[in-house]
Amino acid sequence: MLQLKVNNVSIRGISTVIPPKELCLLDDKTLYNGDEKQLKKVMKSSGFNKRRVVDENTTAADLCQRAAEILFEEMNISPDTIDGIIFVTQTPDYYIPATACILQNKLKLRNSIFAFDVNQGCAGYAYGLYIASGLINTGLKRILLLVGDTSSKYTDMFRENHSAPIFGDAGSATLLEYNSDNEPIYFDIGTDGSNYDVIMAQNGGFRHPVKSDDFYTDGTYKYNAQMDGMRVMEFTLDKVPDSINDVLNFSGIEKNDIDYFILHQANKFILKNIAFNCDIPLEKLPFETLSKYGNQSCTSIPCAISDMIKDDIMNKKLKLLLSGFGIGLSWISCILETNKIYCSGIREY
Repeated sequence: MLQLKVNNVSIRGISTVIPPKELCLLDDKTLYNGDEKQLKKVMKSSGFNKRRVVDENTTAADLCQRAAEILFEEMNISPDTIDGIIFVTQTPDYYIPATACILQNKLKLRNSIFAFDVNQGCAGYAYGLYIASGLINTGLKRILLLVGDTSSKYTDMFRENHSAPIFGDAGSATLLEYNSDNEPIYFDIGTDGSNYDVIMAQNGGFRHPVKSDDFYTDGTYKYNAQMDGMRVMEFTLDKVPDSINDVLNFSGIEKNDIDYFILHQANKFILKNIAFNCDIPLEKLPFETLSKYGNQSCTSIPCAISDMIKDDIMNKKLKLLLSGFGIGLSWISCILETNKIYCSGIREY
């Protein structure tokens, strides 16, 4: 796999925002046609219980904007000190222009910065860290990484697919800056595009543009969103343990020296199997976030940090191993060190 070491970068702060609307799976008639028996089966195997979803007028950009505002306000950071903004999402406001450009204006950032979107899903947060880290080493001081998705808007997935993930919505903001004294960040990255169809929304892009008959009778658009649960499981258990072990070997860091393994909150079954295959103690691998907020796609890692290890990350020096994996198919693991950074915890929009 592609293995890279990046120096001179530190995380200064992380903020995560979720929508206020909470849905219990058993009360959510949009899932599996309200089939209570199927829902109880899913809840038992996956660990999902509740999720947070946005209303029809709220987007991932709105959640990320609020997360960034929290960082600026509570860390006393001037927007004028930001050199660039990266927005990682699969639910942008528009096809064009890039939502990052809109957020540059809404956040009152100066004009002399870069702003672009990255289309990435469950591996998106660690991907964003890699991209931002590389850019910081070109001479920039501070980059604002916004990562968020409102995947619950792909509602037709549950009409057609009984192995669909229980999506929850969230947005996050992470502030990265140049720091020559920080420990290196190590990355292990891989892609298998031959299996792009394992998780996808087939309609709505330019390969299959919108047509008049691509709507349900209630007006909902047929994205033709789908997931092959068995192939996703096989991919995850095949690639992710190797990636975790490979980044440990590449870094020369011992597994016992990692304080927490923060993985994409796919579901309880997957995370427990990864922990078993990698010999990771469960107390070092938080997965309770998924039961409260659902599968938050690219936002699940910063949400797990904000939810489960807020006190430790604010008050201790920590060595973290992050691993994101899923749609694409893509996977990325990284090891980084934090030193008493700001963390908002979970905030409601």
